[in-house]
Amino acid sequence: MKKVKKVVIITGGTSGIGLEISKIYKNNGHIVCVLAYDIERDDDANSLYSCDVTNEMQVKDCIEKIGKKYGKIDVVVNCAGYGLAGALELTPTESAKRQFDTNFFGTYCVNKYAIKFMKENSCIVNLASACALFALPYRGLYCSSKVAVDMYSKCLRMELAPSKINVISICPGDVKTNFSKNRVKVFQTNDRYGDSIQKSIAKAESNQEKRMEPNKVAKKIVKLASKKHTKPMYIIGTKVKFLYFLSKFLPQKAMLKLINKKYGKK
Repeated sequence: MKKVKKVVIITGGTSGIGLEISKIYKNNGHIVCVLAYDIERDDDANSLYSCDVTNEMQVKDCIEKIGKKYGKIDVVVNCAGYGLAGALELTPTESAKRQFDTNFFGTYCVNKYAIKFMKENSCIVNLASACALFALPYRGLYCSSKVAVDMYSKCLRMELAPSKINVISICPGDVKTNFSKNRVKVFQTNDRYGDSIQKSIAKAESNQEKRMEPNKVAKKIVKLASKKHTKPMYIIGTKVKFLYFLSKFLPQKAMLKLINKKYGKK
C-alpha cells in the first residue's frame, strides 16, 4: 500500500523541538513547510517560509500559499515562542504584549488560517508548557501565555470535533534547547525584590544537563499527531507528571508555597 504524503506546517522549526519534529517528518517522506522568523539556514530552502507569527498578514499569506500549492494541510505543529522572565510589576507592558503576541496570538493566527485547508483526521498540535500547569515566580507572563495556549487548544478541540480535526495541547518539562539562553530577562529590581529575581532565574537555568533531549519530545509529538484518538492534553517528562499528580492532592496554597520556596525569594 502506497504511503500517503502528509503536508505538515511547523512554526519555529529551525531550532529546538520544532527542528527535530521537521527532521522526523522529512525522514518519513512527508512534505514539511517550516514557518520561521529567521531563515538564514540555506539547506532545503524550498521548505522554509519567512514568517513572523506576530504579523497576521504574513501568517495569512504563508498559509494561503502552502494550502493552495498542496491542496491540503494535514498537520500543524505550533512550536514558535520564547520565554520572558522578570518581576510582573517591573516588566514593561510592551514586553508583556509581545510575549502574548508570539506565544498565544501566533498560535491562534496560524491555526485560524490553516483550518480551512484541513480535512477529517488532520491534526493541530499546540506547544504549551509545564508552565501552563504550575505558577512560577518571575515567569508569570510566560506561564500566563502558555495557560492561554492550553485553554485555547481545549476550546478549539471541542469546536472542531464535528469536523474530526484533532487538537492536542503538549506540556513538556525542561528540554535541552537554546530556549533558556534566548529567554528575555528583565532584571530591573527594587527594595521589594532585591536579588531574588536573578537568583530565581539562575536556579531555573542551572539544570541544563538533566533536561530531556529534544528528539525524545519530538518523537512523542509526531506519534501523538498520527493517532485518531487522543487526550486533549499530554504532559511530557517524569518530574512534571509527578508534580502534576501531586497538585491534585495538595491544597493550592501549599503547592504555591512549595514552588515559591524552590524558585522564589530566598
